[in-house]
Amino acid sequence: MSTTFLSYYVANRAMETSQVSINTTGNNISNINTDGYTRQRADIVSLYSSSNSRYANSIVRAGLGAKATGISQVRDPYLDTRYRLQNGEANRYASIAESLTSLEDVIDEASTEALQGQLTNFLSDLESLEQSPTSADIQTVVRSSAGKVVTMLNTFANDIDGVLTEQIEEMDNTINNDVNVILQNIAQLNQQIREELVYGNSPNELYDSRNLLVDELSGYANIKVSTSAQVVTDDLSIENYVISIQDGDGNDIQLVNNEYYNQLKGQTDADGLYQISIDGNSKSISDPTATNTAMNNAGLLLNDYDAAGGSYITQGTLSGLLDFVNGAGSYASATVTTGDNDFAGIQYYIQALNDFAQQFADVYNKLNDVVDTDGDAINTNPDTAPLFTSDTPGTGDITAKNIQISQQWQSDPSFINTTTNTINAGQADNVTQMIEAMDKDFTYPNGFTGNFHEYMNAYLGELSNDVEMNNNFSKTSGTVLDTLFTSRESISGVSLNEEGTYLMAYQKCYNAAVRFFTVIDENVDRIINSMGRAGL
Repeated sequence: MSTTFLSYYVANRAMETSQVSINTTGNNISNINTDGYTRQRADIVSLYSSSNSRYANSIVRAGLGAKATGISQVRDPYLDTRYRLQNGEANRYASIAESLTSLEDVIDEASTEALQGQLTNFLSDLESLEQSPTSADIQTVVRSSAGKVVTMLNTFANDIDGVLTEQIEEMDNTINNDVNVILQNIAQLNQQIREELVYGNSPNELYDSRNLLVDELSGYANIKVSTSAQVVTDDLSIENYVISIQDGDGNDIQLVNNEYYNQLKGQTDADGLYQISIDGNSKSISDPTATNTAMNNAGLLLNDYDAAGGSYITQGTLSGLLDFVNGAGSYASATVTTGDNDFAGIQYYIQALNDFAQQFADVYNKLNDVVDTDGDAINTNPDTAPLFTSDTPGTGDITAKNIQISQQWQSDPSFINTTTNTINAGQADNVTQMIEAMDKDFTYPNGFTGNFHEYMNAYLGELSNDVEMNNNFSKTSGTVLDTLFTSRESISGVSLNEEGTYLMAYQKCYNAAVRFFTVIDENVDRIINSMGRAGL
């Protein structure tokens, strides 16, 4: 049978485990408002007695009580993974919506003085010139209204370039001041956690700090967290912690491997597209000269759409910014080039505006290159009578940024050819063609067919629809993210009501253990002080 004093150990262990549970609950309550804190619980196991008796016997042996083996966190790995995936999606749409809204703000057609208004004024002045084709004053007015169309195109183009510059600066800041710092800090925490585990400690607070950083990192890119056990001794295993990203074929690129980490580098290439690559070989927290050969991918492009498997960065803020900065939409090549993609980003809207400027200039330059009634060419070279040129005439295509009134027209308002009849210069048949051209349908490189006003309406309408669509996507994905956060907090977060209930339960357990101790003490007192005193 068990020794009498064994019961003291059972009672003592009951008090100890109850006290550990009370302390753990108190720690949870004190951290109820701590950002990133994960609810903790005492790990309690039941101890049992064993016998080395060679043969079975009928002696009843009670257990040896309970023992607290450690303090663990209450987390659901599945919800962590789901939350981080959704966080990447939500941040991608949010960054796209914000960037497109910035673009929409600079292309403001709410005012009658914007491009649509200037086109209308140009048409109205051409109609006035049709009535008085030889009027020098009206010719000057037409040139002035054409100049306002050009100025508005220049303004739009410069403002769009300003948005592009801002987004590239944001990309640089995000990579250098956010992502790279997070990767280094996670590697630092990995080293500290592994050291604590070697010493037999439970680094729960370090886990919380790391989980906060991993959650934040998941908002920048589509990361995957992998853990495995590394056996140190027969009685001790510590954690291997790896963070990686994957391309479309499932190929992994490690960003963090225990204390080793990679850094990212962002820069624009010769085509003005933004590229993100691995900046040098991996780095080590403890040894600046050490590297991890499995992580050494210096110079590897992470948004190389031309490579097998496509881009590694498919979600998060970085993906959204890359889509906006590099997205060429329908202008993307059939075989997408490095860094280029078919999202309708700022490259698409720049090129679409350039096509409008080129088409507008081509139409009116050709109309100004007229022939007489006998069919003899007045201007054998269309470039000799342009109304619009680039800022460096004769070199390169006309764009919204470089279009300007030609030097010939700038010097002489009558340079605009009002008629094809050189015998009767007072006619305005060519002005009539210019007026009709404003409502004539043209087919543009992006496939759109329509007149100038319709093209700009479609241009602005597409941008407005893109903003609305991505705002809706952002709201929807944000709602799902909030739902997942609530689900995760219902498990990992601290509830004052729940902890209060646990506290009362553990207090009752402690009181019961004390009562058990008292009963054992009374029993022993009876054995020692009362037994064997018969007849005394």
